Amino acid sequence: MIPTSRFARNLGLLLLVDAALLLPLLGNATLSRTDETQIAEVSREMAASRDWLTPRIGGIPQAAYPPLQYWLLAVSGSLCGFNEFSMRLPTALAAVALVGVVALLTRRLAGDDAGIAAALILATMPAYFLQSTVCRADVVTMLFATAAFERFLAWAEPAGQSGRRNRDLALLYLWTSLGILTKGPLTVAILGMGGLAWFLLRREWKLLIDMKFWIGIPAVLIIVVPWYVAMYRINGWPFLRENLLFENLNAYRDGYQQRRPWYFYGTQLPLLLPWFLVLALAPSVRRAPGVALSLAWFGLLFLFFNFSSAKRVNYLTYMTPALSMAAATTLTQVWKEKPVLAGRCLVGFGGIVAAGGVLLSLLPPSLWTGAAIQKVAALMPVLGGISAGVALAVVLVTSRFGFCWGFGTMTGSLAAAFFYYGAFLNARMNPEYREMADFCRRIASKIPPGETLYVPAEGGAEGFYHFYVGRTMPPRDGEPGLYFASQLQREQFQQKGKPVEIIDTMLDQRGRGRYLLRVTP
Repeated sequence: MIPTSRFARNLGLLLLVDAALLLPLLGNATLSRTDETQIAEVSREMAASRDWLTPRIGGIPQAAYPPLQYWLLAVSGSLCGFNEFSMRLPTALAAVALVGVVALLTRRLAGDDAGIAAALILATMPAYFLQSTVCRADVVTMLFATAAFERFLAWAEPAGQSGRRNRDLALLYLWTSLGILTKGPLTVAILGMGGLAWFLLRREWKLLIDMKFWIGIPAVLIIVVPWYVAMYRINGWPFLRENLLFENLNAYRDGYQQRRPWYFYGTQLPLLLPWFLVLALAPSVRRAPGVALSLAWFGLLFLFFNFSSAKRVNYLTYMTPALSMAAATTLTQVWKEKPVLAGRCLVGFGGIVAAGGVLLSLLPPSLWTGAAIQKVAALMPVLGGISAGVALAVVLVTSRFGFCWGFGTMTGSLAAAFFYYGAFLNARMNPEYREMADFCRRIASKIPPGETLYVPAEGGAEGFYHFYVGRTMPPRDGEPGLYFASQLQREQFQQKGKPVEIIDTMLDQRGRGRYLLRVTP
């Protein structure tokens, strides 16, 4: 389908605004210790060593992910410097691109209005925004999986509508290959859930033969397998076992390092608000174009991730495109068939948010006990009052000018709220990360030219410290030299009788020491 000029113009403007809101936020907060700096440090060491095959931290192979995400970050860091902005830039650009792909996919199912609505909904979904400004691999993986599904639907259109083109199948297999190189077989599962939803609804099972799997699968393997063969030859079977089995099959079955209870995603549903609530209207328009397919895709994905023992907040990213499609196709059809109902729903939601904002503004800051939220607890009454005011504005605009104006006001308000969070709140919620990063930079300036900085072999150091020191710190077992060490590692050196000279130190938020020290002969 060739986009109409109005659709293309509106989508282009929306993507420009989305990029303008995301890009200024990328460098505001320090990279997180859990995932971001692990990925960023692998990318930095790839660029520094010119070894683009084996992911490493401190020179030690890391088998968590395939290489494509690392390659993207390494290129970005080589061009813009290895900092917070450059490490998050590939994800942000992928997030903007995914908004566009979802708009095109939804337009293919339900027309121009639904396509633009899907783009607006995806861009203003909290779970999606939070993952759009970090350097994890989830958004990039979902971009490739959704692009592959979009090409599948382009191919599956009846032949009289320019469907069944080999070019679409070729792109489907290409995007699938790139997704596998980003985060492994998960891409196949996500695409498979979309394809299964389509075949269950359309019952055109004979088309499976026409998908030319005997050509497509070998083509995917030609793209994907060389890296895995190289890893086997360089690092052996343990590397592949960690990458393919532990990080994928064992994680799905047993949870590996991310085990959560079965109801975990139920507790995270607020991150899918307000758009998850729109699904309550779907039964009234279930026969409208695109509603059943997007609902089925979302439902299958939700079940797939819920059955997995490995559950994480960032996995909500994989559900957001299907949810945005379901909400958009539902809302646009309700608006067309029952405009009064659509307006009332928006007014009702605004009223609920206004009441919640008033309640939030009345709660004393002392009630907020979370370690991160305590940093901004004093602002909660103000934020509650602003939320109530904005919600009332949505109600008034909807009542006065209709659903479309109200919908635009709500999405615009959500975008403004996300920008405020990223620009002013996010960095304040984890000041200890900034303090540790500053300490790493300080000790990096104290290392004499030509001297190597080591980490103790027992325990090593997180990717966070490698990245912010800005150099590869190889492990060493206490021989004389400079070391970056934790308090426990310093005590272990002293217990072994190593003469230790402390050059610089800092205490983290829990009172634990981090040291630049020298083990002397």
